[in-house]
Amino acid sequence: MATTAYNKESIELQDGKEVTLQPLPIGRLRRFMKAWEAFGGVKNDDEGFTVFVNCAGIALEGDFKGQFDALKAPVSEQEKGEFLSEEYKEYLEDVLDLDTIYRILDVCGGLKLNDPKLLEAVENLQTEEQTGTV
Repeated sequence: MATTAYNKESIELQDGKEVTLQPLPIGRLRRFMKAWEAFGGVKNDDEGFTVFVNCAGIALEGDFKGQFDALKAPVSEQEKGEFLSEEYKEYLEDVLDLDTIYRILDVCGGLKLNDPKLLEAVENLQTEEQTGTV
């Protein structure tokens, strides 16, 4: 019997839907990372939430095939930073919370946003920016 090189994890969304988290295949990982790049230009919480939802939505596409007219935004919208169809995005915004998003991004995309070392580094950077020592 073959051994997998990764672990799968099931979680429940706020509407009770169970989804399976596992590392993304390369094709979806590329889209995920392209969506994540937008985080570098985030100016406020709303823009940050959009990036989180886009990445989580890409990661969960396999669990929602056939449940929405479309999961992906049209290519013209993807060039503007919108990676999910409006219907799918609205659904995700209703069933995801930050802790769940952090778990999805960690397991599926390898982004450990609630890592204590990362949080400490962000705090240090914010302090340096406030004191002008950057």
